[in-house]
Amino acid sequence: MNDRLILIFGIPIVAIIALLLLGKDMLKGETQQVLVSLASSLSSTVIMWLGVRNIVIFLWKKYPWERNPIKHLIIEVLAIVFYTMLAGLVLTGFWYFFQPEILEREDLGLNIFFTLIITFFITSLHEGYFFFIQWKKTLVLSEKLEKENIQSQYETLKNQISPHFLFNNLNTLANQIEEDPKSAVEFVQRTADYFRYILNLKDKDIIPLEEELKLIEDYYFLQKKRYGEKLQLHINISQETLSSVVAPLTLQMLFENAIKHNIISKDRPLRINIQNEGDFIVVENNLQRRESGADSNHMGLNNITNRYRYLSGKEIEIIQNGANFTVKIPILNLQP
Repeated sequence: MNDRLILIFGIPIVAIIALLLLGKDMLKGETQQVLVSLASSLSSTVIMWLGVRNIVIFLWKKYPWERNPIKHLIIEVLAIVFYTMLAGLVLTGFWYFFQPEILEREDLGLNIFFTLIITFFITSLHEGYFFFIQWKKTLVLSEKLEKENIQSQYETLKNQISPHFLFNNLNTLANQIEEDPKSAVEFVQRTADYFRYILNLKDKDIIPLEEELKLIEDYYFLQKKRYGEKLQLHINISQETLSSVVAPLTLQMLFENAIKHNIISKDRPLRINIQNEGDFIVVENNLQRRESGADSNHMGLNNITNRYRYLSGKEIEIIQNGANFTVKIPILNLQP
């Protein structure tokens, strides 16, 4: 937290204000006594300020406003009141011990009251500063997310309209026309639905998981016509998880990468599983890397990682062993 200027200017100002409110009699004595009083007020303010500052920082990390506003507020008020009263009692007792002739015991309640006012002012100052910093970060991350979404859509469209993809689809369509004209009509319709849906994803940060799975099913239908039983997809998502949302084209990109980077043959079929597991949606495929072909630059995984870091503050999990490649995506319960 880069709040050095707030500390440098804020602490002396608050210390002087506190001295004027709580210890006017201290300013009527000799110069040495006034300096001691000022030093006492300054040290008390430092203790109060840094304590409140650490409470605010801890709560912003543990219970961010955007996710736990009520819990953040309740814990913050209770923690600051407790800390202020405890510190106020200790500091006032210290003053009583060294300067009993200046402070009267009946002023204790008033001292703590004004100290609470001052600490809540300090809290408001830091909360305001945090909100400003978060607002700036949100603007930057929002722009970054928009670029990531555009890049994701661009990469998907680029892959799907590449000559290789179009050639395979047209070749599949030609075979379907000869063998089963009705099936060819369905193939064309599903292809159109697939492209239409991708084009409609513009400006969307999140979409229902159910819609993403529908896109996966269309894509699987197109690829199944080409690979047959050599490509197998199993989806096992609970009804409760279907009501969650995902970043657009997340599962699509993982499905596509599995096909792109693995061998698919009769002897070595590619099996892709999509399921929910705890707080994650898991996409897993058996690992059988191609020895030649396009190398992965991890752009797709980096894209997904950045988008989920922005949307949920959580990281995706990538697990690779000799048998399987697994990506775990945090379940999002936001409003589409």
